[in-house]
Amino acid sequence: MLQQLLTLATAISAGLLVALIAARTDFAFSRTPGSVVAGYLGRAEGNAFEQVGGAALNRFPALGGLVDVESHRRWLLLVGAAPSAAAVWGLALVCGGFGLLLPVITGVPALAAAALLGLVAPFARLRSQGNAVRRRVQRSLPDLAALMAAEMAASNPPDRALARAAEFGGPLGNLLRRAVEEARTAGRPIFGHEDIPGLLVEVVNRYDLPPVKAFAAQIDQASRTGVAGPELMAGLARTLIIAYKDRSLREAEALESRLAVPTVLFFFLPFMFLILVPLLLPVINAL
Repeated sequence: MLQQLLTLATAISAGLLVALIAARTDFAFSRTPGSVVAGYLGRAEGNAFEQVGGAALNRFPALGGLVDVESHRRWLLLVGAAPSAAAVWGLALVCGGFGLLLPVITGVPALAAAALLGLVAPFARLRSQGNAVRRRVQRSLPDLAALMAAEMAASNPPDRALARAAEFGGPLGNLLRRAVEEARTAGRPIFGHEDIPGLLVEVVNRYDLPPVKAFAAQIDQASRTGVAGPELMAGLARTLIIAYKDRSLREAEALESRLAVPTVLFFFLPFMFLILVPLLLPVINAL
């Protein structure tokens, strides 16, 4: 019994170690200007993890469809550099391979669970980082809507108000700036006119975040109304502020229940393990 418990504890510790290594590994290790461009385009070049992952993706193209890496990369690119899909897969394969070596080296079959943790950890890290950017964007919506309402109330046209709002900074400001720059480059209207769709809605829809998609659609609608645009933007800002407050209250109320599982796993169970093992050891030896 004691040997099984120690084996289980060792397997969990080894798995957490592999996951920790995967979580703390810098995707940008030894990056060159060429590898930065390659990472933006999703190709593998120069980086050791990118080379491993690129070779695996080239040999097994179906791997790319197993995990939606690009949707999270798209959000990370709004705040800076993002690992290429090849780099994520390369790190996952390296950590998974390291986890497979543990049972061979130690002779404990249960340590094979570390391979699964090592394989999943890079994707979990990427998803967590992408979700953090999404939350930042949602928190910025009320302030940016209020800024646009103030600009439009000062008799600025909607496209000028949007360009000023793009200077707001942060991932949401960067997203709007990309839409403005793409509209200028393509020579298309940023907002829709009659039957011509606006480029803002098209760009925002690529990120597939419902609050931001609704925000862009309402801005586009406000730009079509002409005189009533400032009033609509002011109403939108108030609505977003109220929605943000309600969401914050719900998240605060649910915080205690979300902390229950981590508390049990990382505090209660190890504490009980340290107490029960010394007490049961004489009984086990007597048997």
